[in-house]
Amino acid sequence: MKTFKQSLLVLVIATTLFACKKDKEKVDELAKQEVLQKKIADIIPKEFQDTLTKLGLVINQDVNPPKFNNEAFIFTPFVLFKSNRSQDVPNLKFLDGRVKFFDQDQDNNIKLIGKNLLNEADTSIVTAISGSGNQFTIYGKVKSFAGTNSAVFAIVISGSREGTELKDIRMGIINIDNSKGGTRFIKQGEARVAFDTDKISGQIPMF
Repeated sequence: MKTFKQSLLVLVIATTLFACKKDKEKVDELAKQEVLQKKIADIIPKEFQDTLTKLGLVINQDVNPPKFNNEAFIFTPFVLFKSNRSQDVPNLKFLDGRVKFFDQDQDNNIKLIGKNLLNEADTSIVTAISGSGNQFTIYGKVKSFAGTNSAVFAIVISGSREGTELKDIRMGIINIDNSKGGTRFIKQGEARVAFDTDKISGQIPMF
C-alpha cells in the first residue's frame, strides 16, 4: 500500500510539473504574439493591414514562421492582382521583383532588400516576420524619395516556403505616410496587391 501511495504521489507531481510547463509555454507564446503584433503595427498600422487584406492579401499571423538564411528570390511573371486605385488597369504587368531576406532571429526580426518592389532598389527600415509551419508573412517599412519629396510605404509579402522555393506569393504595397510626398506618389491609403502568376518563386544568387 505504501508503494502504491508513493507511486501515486510521484505521478501527481509529474503531472503537475507537466501542466505547469505547458501553462508557461502558453503564456510565453501569448506574450511573444503580443510583442509581434505591436511590432507589425509599428510597420503597418491595422487600418492599412485591413486595406491589403480586402485586396486579397493573406496575412499569416502566428509567431513560428519558416526560416530564411541569407536567401534571395525572384517574382516573375509579376502581375497586378487587385488595387484600390481606379486608374490601375486589370492584369497590369510589373518588372520582375527580386528580394533577399537575411538576419532573421528568434524575436521575429528579419531584414529585407528588394529590387523593383517599389523602386529600383528598396531597403526596409524596420522589418518583421510572422507565420507558422511553411506559411509566412514579411512586413517592411520603406521610405521612397522623388526629388525633394518623400513618402513612407509598407511592403507586405505573403506565401509559403517549400524547400528552396517560395509558392503562392502575393505582395502588397501601400502608402502609409504621404505627409511629405506632395503629388509625386500614389495617395496615402492607396494600395496594390501583385502576385507571381506561375505560383513558384525560385531562388536566385544573392545581390
